[in-house]
Amino acid sequence: MPQAKPITNLSPETRADIRNAVALAMEYWPNAHLGDYSRQHDMRQAFRMLRSHAPVSGLHGAIGAVERSAYSHMDM
Repeated sequence: MPQAKPITNLSPETRADIRNAVALAMEYWPNAHLGDYSRQHDMRQAFRMLRSHAPVSGLHGAIGAVERSAYSHMDM
């Protein structure tokens, strides 16, 4: 599997937003509760989602997409 290109030149606020969105995903996505995948797998999936959405909707739009996905699973 090829290495993903690192995201560089981010402000401290944007880094914090990314960390918060990924933490929400790791907390609320169903895999975190069902045990089918590890938390590390959920983290990789969140970053994969960020990278796939960023070219279309921008980095902040991608962060929002991860957060929306996490919150949509909050009550599961």
